[in-house]
Amino acid sequence: MNKFFMLALLISLLVVIGLTLFIFTTFNNVLIIDVESEELFNVSSLINSELENNIFKLDNIGSVYDRYVVESDYDLWLQNITLDDAIIKYQFVEHVTIEKTMIGPDNPNTVIIYPTFTSAAYREPGFYTYFRGDCDESCITDVTFTKPELKYTSSGMTTQLLHTLGYNFISDVDVDKNPEILKNYDTLILLHNEYVTKKMFNAISTHPNIIFLFPNALFAEIEVNHDDQTMTLIRGHNYPQLEIQNGFNYEVEERFHDYEFDNACLDYKFIEFDNGYALNCYPDAIIWDSPDIIGHLKSLTLVD
Repeated sequence: MNKFFMLALLISLLVVIGLTLFIFTTFNNVLIIDVESEELFNVSSLINSELENNIFKLDNIGSVYDRYVVESDYDLWLQNITLDDAIIKYQFVEHVTIEKTMIGPDNPNTVIIYPTFTSAAYREPGFYTYFRGDCDESCITDVTFTKPELKYTSSGMTTQLLHTLGYNFISDVDVDKNPEILKNYDTLILLHNEYVTKKMFNAISTHPNIIFLFPNALFAEIEVNHDDQTMTLIRGHNYPQLEIQNGFNYEVEERFHDYEFDNACLDYKFIEFDNGYALNCYPDAIIWDSPDIIGHLKSLTLVD
């Protein structure tokens, strides 16, 4: 009788152990799946990888920052040839002390949205090859956005400066994948986020506190395939009909659109609208020489 009892006890024990292991493994797998998330945009990696070959210093007499370019652009600069939308590395010179009025937003719960999709749109061949009439619709269809660039057209100089000053970034890829993420932030700062998806537009335009640091943001609608990391133009920028300008019929962008062509910012100001502010010029070329713009931007990040 004791033998049968011991055998039954052993079998029961093995069953309990097996069930425990099964439950633990299942729960553990579910837990891993539950906490797994997409890595958010790493602006440091973008800047380091994009500018790693920018080691040729341009003369900056009287400036508070140094500029560096790649060798081919440096050779052109020595010949007094204008650099065509060059990617330039900017950094403060060693002896410069950055004023506290420039460092970080007044509200640390502020985020900048880096324009990955817009960067891709300006690559050649791409959207602008089509707009010039040098390519058919293949240049606005399934365009890859895997390699963003720090150019004038994608707020490259402003990105470097604001990152140096301690601002936090996400990318428009992050926003399109999870528009709800924007509810985590009190204030959004947009760069030249010209091309966005409908999900992005809805999430950004309805946020209670937006700062458009560049005109022309939220201008044209794209569709994105995240599996292939490609995008396609849907509506806007005179497509699919010439009379279509803003692809979302967004009154705020339309009101400030023409300021895109003022890149001197001599009479700059932030103009208030219902749920935010918009700068009345395109600041990327002059932002390093205009600390007052950054000081003003910083103060606007505070919310009631």
